[in-house]
Amino acid sequence: MSRLIFLLICGLIPSLLAQCTVKKTEPLFKRSVFEFSVNLLTRIAQEKENHFVTSTLSTWTLLTCTSLGASETTLAELKHVLQLENNKCFNNKYLKLANRVTNNNNTDVVFERSASIYVDSKLEIRNKFRKRISESGVSQIETISFEDSDKATQIINDFASRATHDTIDEVVSPGDLDDVLMVMIDAVYFKGSWQTPFVYEETEVSPFYNERDVQIGTVNLMYQTGSFNIRTIQKINANVLELPYGKNNRYSMLIFLPEENVSLYSVIEKLKLISLSTISKLFNEFGPQTVSVQIPRFKITSDLNNLKELLVDMGLKSMFDGSQAQFPIISKYPLYVANFIQKADIEVTEEGTVASAVSKAEFTFRTFPVQFVANRPFLFMIVDKKSEVPIFTGAYSKPSLF
Repeated sequence: MSRLIFLLICGLIPSLLAQCTVKKTEPLFKRSVFEFSVNLLTRIAQEKENHFVTSTLSTWTLLTCTSLGASETTLAELKHVLQLENNKCFNNKYLKLANRVTNNNNTDVVFERSASIYVDSKLEIRNKFRKRISESGVSQIETISFEDSDKATQIINDFASRATHDTIDEVVSPGDLDDVLMVMIDAVYFKGSWQTPFVYEETEVSPFYNERDVQIGTVNLMYQTGSFNIRTIQKINANVLELPYGKNNRYSMLIFLPEENVSLYSVIEKLKLISLSTISKLFNEFGPQTVSVQIPRFKITSDLNNLKELLVDMGLKSMFDGSQAQFPIISKYPLYVANFIQKADIEVTEEGTVASAVSKAEFTFRTFPVQFVANRPFLFMIVDKKSEVPIFTGAYSKPSLF
């Protein structure tokens, strides 16, 4: 069972316009999201020492909305970093495609996204901005008084708690609302059952090593043997395993295990050389293999309180600068983005789709299974196979018994 909670807080946000076909925009959407994700991941990995979880798709979605309320230098920077098209119809369709990622009818996977923009009653929002927000389906606008900071804090935190099924219950404090006129919260809750569950009885305490093959701790290593997609991708010097969720096979976790003497950070940097389409084609070309899988049972909680600095480093400078930010579509009053904060939590356990687990003794194999043992640092990515974009991404390098 994998459960992931993601929360993103942003200073402000607009939305969309126009129409164009999905067929024309989908390849550009995939490229935009994936390349932005890789660029951000390399910075997060450095900051968090290769141990974190994040949702770059949610960050991308909010920044794309922001671009449609921006002008001049602020707009130019957003387009460059997000690889957006000059034609607004494409960006409009991008947001529609982003929303489709959470359209899930699979009873084995709970995937929910909730977003709300809280606006101080003193701030007059342009009708054009309200219309774009409404048309985008990305969020809703709620007007509250920030003067009563305790009450406003409770409203915002209650929303976050409901959206994350009580997993994250505090995202702001009264002091966080000083001099702030707008707060956007984007929360994502993911809970997925493995299509093929791990066997509880096979989980055992095992050593975990660093990239120099020195033991740095112990983990509860889960085990199963089954038929999975697995390939060695030379461009990134990593073995990639796919673990699907649910019966309809729409969502899956990709685990990137670096080859020996290859650092995890090197693999993350080289992700820009491939795409999820590349991986999908390789899987389809060679088909599933019998694999003996061992991965840690783990939990990671990440507070990315410095996401603002990472985005500035990527080139988004003016939107965070009160003297340079340009968001004329939102309000006649000068606004800038005060901060970006991410809160995320992921749990990966043995639980699967069916109540009775399938043990290795129930399989008869014609060939010796391929060994995939994640007892050293690895990257994981929960993806929507239908849209071929990463939803959540993280890295595991600090072992603990969970």
